[in-house]
Formats: sequence, structure tokens, C-alpha cells
Amino acid sequence: MKKVEAIVQSGVKDAVVAAIKKVGVGGVTTHQVQGQGAQDPPLVGQYFSRDMIICVVDDPKLDDVIDAIANVACTGTKGDGKVFVTDVCDALDICTKKRGTMDI
Repeated sequence: MKKVEAIVQSGVKDAVVAAIKKVGVGGVTTHQVQGQGAQDPPLVGQYFSRDMIICVVDDPKLDDVIDAIANVACTGTKGDGKVFVTDVCDALDICTKKRGTMDI
């Protein structure tokens, strides 16, 4: 399983979530975030506002999820965002105490 963290422009958040769900991913988490890119940052002490969408996906769905995010979030301008992918080694359902990466 993989954890996908997508940082996208705020105006496309709902469309990106819809595209992820259309691929077959059930749950997502969103955050409002602020940050600076490595190139041409804003003035010192200023940050760009973006949304972060986090989801955990089965390995076979990874490419479809990344493609869905890129297709919806790309406006063709600099600053559209980034997608980061990391391995999920384990998970715990707090209520049931069930562990593992199955049925997240």
C-alpha cells in the first residue's frame, strides 16, 4: 500500500477528491496548508496557500490515482502543486484495534 500526499491549488481540491474517488479510493483526508516552493518563493515570511489531499491506495491503483490527480490539478502554470508517494508499512484501526494494511 502507498500513501499519496497531493498538494494542489485550493480551487481544484473538490475536483481532485472526486477524481480520486472515481478511481476507487474510499477515504481521503484534506488539510489547508501553506508553504514555499524551491523556485521563486514569495517575499520572505510569505507563503502560498494550498490544499493537501492524503489517501492510502493499493499498489495496483497507484498510477491511476496519480494520473487522476495530475489530470485534474494541472492548469499549465507554475505552482500547480506536487504529489508525494510513500510506503505504508502498517496501520491500526483505533476502535477495533485491527492492524495491517488490508481494508484501510
